Parts: sequence; structure tokens; C-alpha cells
Amino acid sequence: KAFETIELALPAAEENAVSKAIRKYIFDSDKDVDAVRFSRLDTPPKFPEWILHEAPSTLDASVEAGSCVDILRRGICRELAKCPISHIGSEEPEEGNEGLSEERESTQRYELSLGRKFRAVLDDLSYDPRNIENWMVLSECLGFKADIICDRLVRDNDPYDTPDFCPSMQPMKGILARSLGELHKVQSSEYNSRSWHPFIGKDLSAYMQYPWSNLNSLRDCSKHFESSLSSVSEVDNESETVDLQIWRDIESIFEQGEYTSWANAWAGMFVTALRTMRMKALRMARYLAKKKLGKMHPSEVSEDIGTALYGDLMASTVYGFPMQRMSNHEKRTIAEGTKYYFEEAIESSNSADYACDSKTESWEVQFMVGKCCEKIASTLREEVYPTNDSQTKRMYEIMMTEAIKNYSAALGDAQKVEKAGGGQDNTTGGSSHGSREVLYRLHATRFKVLLSSIRQAADERGLAEIEACRISSTSWFDGSNKLQTSDGDIRHNIWDLYVDCVQGLASCRKGISYFHRAAYRLAQALHWAPAFHDPGFCFGTGSIENIPSPKRGRISELNNNSFVECAGNVIGSLFDKKRPHLVAVWVTTSAAPPPFEVLNDSVRKYDALRLKYIRAYIDTMALCKQRDKIETFLSWAVSSSQDLAGFYEASATFQGRNPGLSLLSGSGFLAKVQRASTNALAKLILQDLTAMKRNGINENARKLLKDDFKLSQKLFLRLHSTPEEIQRAATSNKPLDEVVAFCRCYLSIQSGRINDSFNLDGSINDAMMLSSLLERASEKAKEMFPVKKNKLKTLKRQAEDPS
Repeated sequence: KAFETIELALPAAEENAVSKAIRKYIFDSDKDVDAVRFSRLDTPPKFPEWILHEAPSTLDASVEAGSCVDILRRGICRELAKCPISHIGSEEPEEGNEGLSEERESTQRYELSLGRKFRAVLDDLSYDPRNIENWMVLSECLGFKADIICDRLVRDNDPYDTPDFCPSMQPMKGILARSLGELHKVQSSEYNSRSWHPFIGKDLSAYMQYPWSNLNSLRDCSKHFESSLSSVSEVDNESETVDLQIWRDIESIFEQGEYTSWANAWAGMFVTALRTMRMKALRMARYLAKKKLGKMHPSEVSEDIGTALYGDLMASTVYGFPMQRMSNHEKRTIAEGTKYYFEEAIESSNSADYACDSKTESWEVQFMVGKCCEKIASTLREEVYPTNDSQTKRMYEIMMTEAIKNYSAALGDAQKVEKAGGGQDNTTGGSSHGSREVLYRLHATRFKVLLSSIRQAADERGLAEIEACRISSTSWFDGSNKLQTSDGDIRHNIWDLYVDCVQGLASCRKGISYFHRAAYRLAQALHWAPAFHDPGFCFGTGSIENIPSPKRGRISELNNNSFVECAGNVIGSLFDKKRPHLVAVWVTTSAAPPPFEVLNDSVRKYDALRLKYIRAYIDTMALCKQRDKIETFLSWAVSSSQDLAGFYEASATFQGRNPGLSLLSGSGFLAKVQRASTNALAKLILQDLTAMKRNGINENARKLLKDDFKLSQKLFLRLHSTPEEIQRAATSNKPLDEVVAFCRCYLSIQSGRINDSFNLDGSINDAMMLSSLLERASEKAKEMFPVKKNKLKTLKRQAEDPS
């Protein structure tokens, strides 16, 4: 505070040429963000190298070089640049916070602190642009703010796919395969034809100046851009004219009262602008490190650049305006750039050309190289399979084989480090499991390759399985599982590899029972066990007995009456008791986190993992017909705290104040969890009604119908939605099985025969008619299931209010 007070008392500083050049470099609004992200040159694009020769690199300047005031200002800049973020800035409440929720207000304070820290470091760099530590801090400030915003956005891309985890009853459809050249051409064309803009504005400084979390501040930011763009709208500048039109498009969203969409539109541009500036700072640090102008090894900067680029791949979301799903072309381009910098980090870490030692742990970075190869391969699945007599391999096979080889090498090095007394193996449910994390990834990847092959359409499955065997057999968990069949039977080969993968996944959980990734993947593998035995297996009528006992006996986890129950035992271990965060997953951060841990240490990644595991658990319990466990879990979810992204989405509708309760209007983590639970229970009720329709109604069926009606009423009430909201959801094709189950149960009880005709697909297109039906059903439910008054609570209320 003392330094800030002195700084305010000093005369206004005149900006020198170095300061102007650095700000122009950082805040340049060139829309070609890929030139910044993917450049592999040592010199950062558009960086004015002359400043490194013009500016003094120390504070030992004489009075002749400037006034005493200037020397004092330089000293204050240096001290402020060293201060922790929380120590910079006023504690006085900001203007425009009236009625603002506590969460938004605290986040705004942190954003403002980041902005002040950013400016302090930028000021210090104008005196010493060779200070590599300051360039790294600058990148951290920008990255922190981008992460703050990303963590508060609802994810559009679902991290969980039911047919991928639980086998579908329907065969997989074939894909339109193309040659590698044609595939690249099609994907590139799709990428280039998109309508997308990274950000707007003449410079990017406003994205660090204004907080995003306060909608009042965001309005000020919007007005700032309107003013700066309107003043040049008549000038022949195509880029700024386009920017002004984009601003108008976003402003029209606000005028329509769509405050959540408006805030998200700005969020996308904030994130892209902040990440672009962060990459500029990192590239400058890399340049200085390679020129040996700082006390930082270039391998560490290359590792940070790789980590930052890999973060762009997370959730497969492209920020900017409008935010959209990432195309395969862009995903591959980012993954290739990320791979380059991770490999550069490994290579330079072994160099003795630098005075300082490298802190890069090679096996941790090589592990990330494997993940990059896997990402690249995922974009090339649609390449056509070569003919049987061809020795050519698909690029998918080449990249997946490279991924597995990198994992294998990283595993060997990690085990050597741990054997020598280094490394760590966290025993909780985080992402710091050392070599065990690599072991899991190796065998999970092999399993996913095998799974992808057996899920292919019948006419392509043969070639896919042969390719999968080649890829997965490059590494083994247990050498005794290696292919023993002399006749080359593909079914035996696939089963041998499947068994080896399952044993590898199971070994991860034996050491750490809360190894959540292994629990999820192992449960998935057990679900698919019959298909690995026979891809034509009918999951609707088949039994675990269809797999011969000698084959089942090789997998100790196949120890129940059904493969679904076996999977349920494994995934259920993550839900063994009530937890505030619902599932046995924690975020753990070590003192020097590796890239993988850094990428997992975010709210959005944490919520994505939790949602994936929760939906897998609910689907498995539904298949097991364990309705009681889903009901119990739903009670946990109802009492759980609101998630950040869901809160911001809902509160934006109320212009930053506390949100409402309707589940149909929310799409955050908690809303999705509750809807997944209520929807699964509603589907079980509808299955009961279908069985009653088929088998007739007896005394047991009447009792079940009554129980189903009672449960369906609870599920309907959980929606907290009006008939109008339900009608709008039905019009937009949202699943509403809770409402359908409630109405069908009511109509069945009223008529004495099972109703299976009521739907919300157009059979009722009048909100008044739907409201009347729901009102009658609710009255009937209240009549049949009267709420018992709690006498103790009644007496307590009477004592508190005698009148």
C-alpha cells in the first residue's frame, strides 16, 4: 500500500519509446492469432528487438539519465512487480456492485487485482525488457484471468457419451471413409468456411482492464469498444468496420434481454484475447531464454508454451465469437504445435549450453507428447483402410503407435525416477499418481483402440481389428498374455489383448482404490466384455454365461451374475458414501506440478470429470435396475452446492443477482446431474408401464403403479418449472421423461388401464391444456400421498410466533 500511495503522489509519467513498443507488441489486435500460436521461429512475431539494446537492464542509472523522480518511480515499479497479486489494489468497494452476488463481487476483486499486477509488471518491463521472470509473470496474469472466465462458462460439449460407456443395442453405422489427402482437404475446407472472429477492438488492453464477472463493468467495457470503433467507422478500415458490426450483433443480444448469451459472447472474446497476449509473453520469454539473457532454462519455457497450447484443446471448444465446437483440422493443428514444443522442451533439457540447470522432468513431458499423438490420431479416424495386400498403414495407426511408444518410454523413466527416491504417488483421487498415471494412460489407450475396432460396422470391422491388434500389441502389461494362438484367430487375439488391458487397469486401482480414471475405464471395459468375445452379442437378451468360463476366468472382476453388475461394483466404488462434491474425485496440486497436473487443476476440468463419472454411475445403476441407489444419489445432488458455471449462467439472467431454481432453464454441472438422475428414474418408470401394458395388471402391478406415481410426482416437482417452461422445452425437443411419466401414471390410475400414448412431442401443443393436466395430476397425487406434518416443527413455529 505504501508503494502505491507514493506512486499516486508522483507526477504523471511520460511514456518512453520502449514502453510504447512493448505495449504495442502485447496489445496488438491483429486477428491472425494462429501466427502467434503456431510460429516456431525463435524471434516472436512483430517483436521490436531493438528495445533489448536500447533500454537499461538495471536500476543503477545515474541521475543524469533521468530525474530523481524517475529513479524513484522505477524503484516503485520494481517493488510493485514483485508484490503478490493479493497485495496490490485498494480494499475499498468498487462502484457498480449494488445487488451483486457475493461470488461475482469476490471474482471481480480478483480480476481487478490481476489487472493491477499486470500493469505493474508491464511498467517494470519498460525499464528492463530483458527481465525474463517478468515476462513469465505477465503470461501468468493473463492465463489466470482467462481461466477464471473459462471456469465460469457452461460447457456445451458433453464429456460423456452413453453409447460409448454402455453398449448400445443398435449396431454402429459405417462412416464415410476417405483417402488421407481427401480427408485433410475436407477438414481444411470446413475450418476455412466457418464464421468466427477471435475478438474485436483496436487494441487488446481493455480485455485486461475491465472485469468480466460484473455485468455492470462488462457494460462499461462494451461502451468502451463502441466509442473506440465508432470514431473510426467512416475510415476505410475493413477490420474495424467488421468489428463494429460484430459489436452491434452482440449488443442486439443484450437488447433482447438474453443476458446470459450476451455475457458469454463477450467471454469468448475475452478468453481469446487474453490467451493471445499470454502466448506473446511466453514467446518473448522463450526468446530471452534461448539468447541466454535470463536465469531460466529454455526447456522450462517450451514446456509452459506446450502446456498453454494443450489447454486450448480442452473441452474441444473454440473461444472467440461465436464460441463453437473445435473442428478436427484445428484440433490437429493445435496438437501438432503442442507436440513440437513439448519435444523441444525434452531436447533442450538435455543441453549443456546454458548456465542454469533445467527443471524439466523429461518423462512428464514425454507423457504429454503421447497425449498429443493421441489427439492427432483422433482426427484421422475417417481415413480409408488399406486393402489386405497393401503394406501401407493409416496415419491413425502411425500416430496411435507413436502415442503408445511415448507412454511406454515415459513409464520406464518414471519408474526409474521413483525407484531412485524421486517423484510422487498421491494416494487420493487427484491427478498426481506419478508412474501409475502413465501406466493407466498406456493401457487405457490400448483399450480404447481395441474398443473402437469392435464398434465398427460389420463390413469394416475385420480390417479395423487387425489394425487394432498391431497397435495394441506394441506394449503389454503382462507378458504371459501375449498372443498364443498359432492359427491367427482374430477373436482369440482380441480377447488376449483385452484381458491384458483390463489387468493393467485393475492394477492401478489395487494400489489406489480412489484412482478415479482407472475405475471409470475398468467399468467401461467390463460393460463391453461380451462384445470383445463376440461383437455380434445381443446386449438385450445375452448373459454373462455366453462367455465361456475359461475366458471369463482370466478376468477376476467378472465375478457376478451379469457384466452390468460387475461394472456397477467398480464404478460404484466412487459413490460409496455421501460427499459434498458427490463423487470420490479431488483436485490435488503439488509444489511443482507437471503439465498434466496443471491442466487438470481447473474447475472446468474437475466438473467435467465429475459429470462423466456421475452419468456413468447413473446409467449403470439404471441397467442394474437399482432405483434406490439413483434416488439416494439424487438426494445428495439436491443438497449439493451450486456449481460456478451453472451459477453464472443462471445469475446472468437476473443481471448478476442470485438465480432462480428451474432445472429446465439451467445447463450447468449440478443441473445436468439432477436432470440425469430424474431422467433415469423416469425412464425406469416408463419401462415399468410398458411391462404392465404387456403383462397385464395384477395386484403387484397396481402397487407398483402407485409407487411409480408417487415417485413421478417427486421427479416432476424437482423440475421447479411452470407449464409454460415445460411447453417451451418440449418445443425445443428437450427430453421431458419426468413429465411424461407423471402424466402417464396419472392417466393410467384414472382410467384403470395403462396409458402409453401420452407424449410431449406435439400431442399437446397448448400450454393451457398441459397446465390443466398437470394440475389434475398434482391434485390426485396430493390426495393419494398427503404430506405428513412434522408436529415438532409445527410446535416450534407456534412458539416462535404465538400470534
